[in-house]
Amino acid sequence: MKPPILLDGGMGQELIRRGANRKSDMWAAWALVHDPELVTAVHTDYVAAGADILTTNTYHTSADRLEYVGFGDRTEELTRLAGRLAREVADNAGHDVMVAASLPPLRHSYNPDPDATYEELLDEYSEMVGYLAESVDLFLPETMGTLFEAQAAVDAARESGRPVWVSFTLQGSPGPHLLDGTSFAEAVASIDADAYLINCCPPEEISNALPILRAATNRLVGVYANGFRDMSLGYRRREGDPLPSARTDMGTDRYAQIVLEWVDAGADIVGGCCEIGPDHIARIRQVLPQPYSDL
Repeated sequence: MKPPILLDGGMGQELIRRGANRKSDMWAAWALVHDPELVTAVHTDYVAAGADILTTNTYHTSADRLEYVGFGDRTEELTRLAGRLAREVADNAGHDVMVAASLPPLRHSYNPDPDATYEELLDEYSEMVGYLAESVDLFLPETMGTLFEAQAAVDAARESGRPVWVSFTLQGSPGPHLLDGTSFAEAVASIDADAYLINCCPPEEISNALPILRAATNRLVGVYANGFRDMSLGYRRREGDPLPSARTDMGTDRYAQIVLEWVDAGADIVGGCCEIGPDHIARIRQVLPQPYSDL
């Protein structure tokens, strides 16, 4: 059995920790405008920590998110820049590191009912895919809460000819299924992805849901949790919802131990999301078997 693939950790919270503007509605895209070297530094630290895959800083560069803060005319510029920054760090790593393109939910995170049609979402995702295709090795629609939005993101990413992984969130959900109530079995059967993951929700929810996802497919499955507490379903930052505080019980040793439990439960891909940083990834690398060498 091959050792698991190690993803990087969160980008947005790590940028804030290093001095990016926490109050900006641009969120992680703020650094692309004002301090792209900070993005490079985070990517570089994840490579040094032992990550096999870097994720582009594109969670907040979609047209919808940038138009809201008056930067809609820079969507292509900032999305392409984020792809290039990750690619440059990966290419200079001195060993094999891949780049995954983050495709975010386009109408708020943790939203069980996006205010858009499949066709509208497909068009927006297709634009992002076009901007990123030259820089990345695979596409990662992530934090997907509804089946039709995940389908739109995956269908758009398939246009690139690159592998496509899709990652669902359970944040605020009352059970181990998508936020819109779709079961993992239905989601896996409906969406043709090369890997299926769960992200940006508490480790405890992932531990409960991973066996169900593992049973739903013979393809790669993966998990990467956040370190938030009390994130509500339908959280809307742009409408004033405060960002939850970080947990104090998710240090590097504890998180690495949970990751090992996920590997024992069948996870092929592991990593971290919000509040999980380079130190966590370095500790995971220490406790995992040898690096995955056949990406």
